[in-house]
Amino acid sequence: MEPSSRDLHPRTGARFVFDRAPGESPRYAVTIYLPGTERWSGRLSWIDERAELEPDQGQAPVNAEPYTWAHAEALKLARVLHRAPRQHMVRWRG
Repeated sequence: MEPSSRDLHPRTGARFVFDRAPGESPRYAVTIYLPGTERWSGRLSWIDERAELEPDQGQAPVNAEPYTWAHAEALKLARVLHRAPRQHMVRWRG
């Protein structure tokens, strides 16, 4: 059986997956796939128009190594979702 796209990890950079949570204000479940089997998951929301990333239970803070670069990229992508909310967004960044 071939792996699904949800299981794909990049060789370099990261793959960012945003899935909108139900409700009026945009909130997203976020999964960041890093090289190898490294993965970070959490939530994206906006507080006073500022994007905030919160880790899921048991996850390291997103701004901790090796996630520092991925944290900055996720916040850049959050600007896109803030301007034009969508149900699902996937972006690869290297």
